[in-house]
Amino acid sequence: MQLHFTRLSFTLVLLTGLAGCGGVEEDSRFATLGQAVDVANEDRDPPKGLNGTSPACFWAHGTQQALRNLGGAALDQGAGFLPDIPLSQVSESCRHALRSAVECALTREQSVIDPVTGERYTGWWGLAPSWSNNVLNTEGRRYVTACMVQRLNYYGRPVPILLEGPAPSIERNASFDAEYSIEESTVFGDLFSSTTPLLGILPAFNVFVCWESLLPQSCSLLGLPLFEQRLCDNLPLCGVVPLGPCGLWCVRNGPYWKCRPNLLASPWTETVRVKLETDMCQ
Repeated sequence: MQLHFTRLSFTLVLLTGLAGCGGVEEDSRFATLGQAVDVANEDRDPPKGLNGTSPACFWAHGTQQALRNLGGAALDQGAGFLPDIPLSQVSESCRHALRSAVECALTREQSVIDPVTGERYTGWWGLAPSWSNNVLNTEGRRYVTACMVQRLNYYGRPVPILLEGPAPSIERNASFDAEYSIEESTVFGDLFSSTTPLLGILPAFNVFVCWESLLPQSCSLLGLPLFEQRLCDNLPLCGVVPLGPCGLWCVRNGPYWKCRPNLLASPWTETVRVKLETDMCQ
């Protein structure tokens, strides 16, 4: 079922206060985003991290085709180099979307080099470390997709986040609860296995987002507006499908959720929750 953002009251997913319209003239703001993230990440460790990926770059068909291609091969194609992805497919100002895939998948001990720009992309969350030398498997495809979507932020300003899920590298740690008290949303999807033709204004894939039970009460009256502002800014290529409260669509899987992408599918355990810092409300 294809849902269109102009008819949904909460069509923009993930993180904190985004909105706007992602034009080409704004893409240049992301050219140095990688360096900014490197500096800001110095005082935090996974599963803490930062968002800041441009939805316009992420949902662009060129980026989605590049990600599909990357998923079908090892990231390291020899001597530590990624496959060659031309600037005509993913512009220099949007390469941070490729970097996000590497940061979600690999560990901090792993890295690859973009052969086009020469930039080194170092892992962070370690959700699919075997992708370095092997094709991305089903579990990895789902975790990396959810991680990348949870890092979208229209304004491109890196915002501290905490990712939680069943994967060992992001499993829940109660010691972070006081610092990251705002449970925003849970995401699940698989961009890498999508067969949707990359034509016209069809989204490359659908990703499903539900909000956590206490979101409407978070930040007093600001919880749902923060969630509503999060993602796509009416980009026609955005494939986010808002589901409403997680409890209506998903079932508990310990402290996490397992969710069905459709009514006939078995529940997926590969979900990723994002939590925001308590002082985001201040």
